[in-house]
Amino acid sequence: MENRSTGLMTLGQIGLGSIAGVILVSVGYLFTNNLFLQVIIGDRIHHGFWIGLFTLAAFLLTYGLGVVGVAYGVKWVAQQFGQDCNLRHVWQGAFLGPPTLAVLIMITKLDWQTLIESMSGVGSLQYQSKFGFHTLFHLLILVIRPIASLLSLPVHLLLKIGLPPELLYTVSAPVGGILGYRFDWHRADEKSTESELIS
Repeated sequence: MENRSTGLMTLGQIGLGSIAGVILVSVGYLFTNNLFLQVIIGDRIHHGFWIGLFTLAAFLLTYGLGVVGVAYGVKWVAQQFGQDCNLRHVWQGAFLGPPTLAVLIMITKLDWQTLIESMSGVGSLQYQSKFGFHTLFHLLILVIRPIASLLSLPVHLLLKIGLPPELLYTVSAPVGGILGYRFDWHRADEKSTESELIS
């Protein structure tokens, strides 16, 4: 029964967190793009640096609103099941969820052989022979490739069965938030330290 309750809570957190995140991202995009960038700024600024700076600020605001929506959605569902979660760790996990997914998707599409061949011409021949650049790089690839393939395997399978990347990005934030507070090692260490001090 406990496993069933945990499963229902997790599904609820992913569902509500995704919906809340999408709603706030949509509101943030409408505000930053339609009102801020187009109406307020419009054609008033032509310098590339300032345009880039305001665009970055608009993106961060929109992304931040999405993270807030996801975090409070995850926390609210946890409270309905009688559990508490550290909101700061939910924020951290939700913030890192989409970038982590982007890296995993990139790994699934990475051509390792092309990478090895492209790195073969890096550096002078004297440098390569002196420091064993090729040998070191090939050893690194031999270690990194199976680990990267294993980590990206779930994403690869989900893309293989036809799930759109947009859907994966939508659920990656609440999944990151859930992992952020459930695998809260810092809080566990703090609790163990406090219990040791009390005892």
